[in-house]
Amino acid sequence: MNDRRLTIQEILDSEIEERGSPVDPLADYVEITPRSLAIINLSDCKNHLECWRTEPLRLALAAKSVHLALQSALIDALAGSANIGAYEPKLQAAYLSYFEESRESDVPPPKGDRIMTFPDLLARAMEHPMEWSGRKLEVTEDEFEALQKLTFVRHHVEHPRPRFHFVEPLYIAATLPIAARVTRDLLDVVGHHYKAHERERVEECLVAISNLCSEIR
Repeated sequence: MNDRRLTIQEILDSEIEERGSPVDPLADYVEITPRSLAIINLSDCKNHLECWRTEPLRLALAAKSVHLALQSALIDALAGSANIGAYEPKLQAAYLSYFEESRESDVPPPKGDRIMTFPDLLARAMEHPMEWSGRKLEVTEDEFEALQKLTFVRHHVEHPRPRFHFVEPLYIAATLPIAARVTRDLLDVVGHHYKAHERERVEECLVAISNLCSEIR
């Protein structure tokens, strides 16, 4: 059984051959990018918040969604023009060596696509200027502590244990607007990659998440 993944060019070529036209050759495929995941998960966070009073678990799912949005936005902002800035340091170094060596000889690219962990991604964005903006991510000590709490909640949603967990609603609600705001700021780092109306959608989600969380006591 051949389970080799097709390249984008192979998909394009096969679609053009079948349809006889190059119009929207990828229309029937699901595009997954860090940016698209960040935006749709912000929207999911808002949707969960709108339902949490009748389904309390939705508040934990809102935390999971906004944390994934933030992680995806970190990857999008850190990738850089070479698209390697979110990789683990060892893999980044391997790619830099490959770029140099490939100028003079035919060498294979590094294998793997391992991304830094969430804490490392966040630390990288806070400690080093990002290529597209030339600025570091600004997060206060209180905001950083809130993001650590959010990470705790996401972990227990995505990796459930055979025991009970009870979390105060405000513990979660206090973290969501912060994560949404940081996600917006990170997506703006590569703002020229926004598609039509995406920036407005992100801002609408941020306002809605902040308003909904302000009602939680």
